[in-house]
Amino acid sequence: MLLSEKTPYVSAEISLFEKLVGAGEDKSRITLPLQLHGFLVACLVEHLRDTRILSRVLAVNLLRSTELRGRRASVLLKRAGDEALLLAGLYPERALRLHVSSTYFRHVGQTAYGSLAARLQSTGMRESGKFYDHVAENFCSLEKVLNGARAEPSGPWEAWRRMLASLQ
Repeated sequence: MLLSEKTPYVSAEISLFEKLVGAGEDKSRITLPLQLHGFLVACLVEHLRDTRILSRVLAVNLLRSTELRGRRASVLLKRAGDEALLLAGLYPERALRLHVSSTYFRHVGQTAYGSLAARLQSTGMRESGKFYDHVAENFCSLEKVLNGARAEPSGPWEAWRRMLASLQ
């Protein structure tokens, strides 16, 4: 575990998601680089109370970002990438309900993070741009770790739905 549970400066949410990401790494047999591990924990904490993530149209923020400039566009791109990552990793069966390919979330997320990287690099924020480029390149690994962190199916119907989602 990267963060000590005893440290008063570590919130309960961070400690919980640290364990969740660690379990996902173990189950998926993927060891994320430290930066990506921390990014995934921060992403989970940031969207902890976002109850509308399952009902929003994913590509809207991606499309809106093309109309805006500066920080607002960057925020929308990051939000689109984060939401796509969480949906791809934690709720892949959502693609079945939306009648889209299971790779839809992955493509939207990689596009959002890649666009954010290009935008940051073009505005002189090279290190941040390189980081989000790294996130886009490793999107599949991040997705697999989140998928590994999911609880075991509670019954045959849920196992069947998960299997269908993974085949699409």
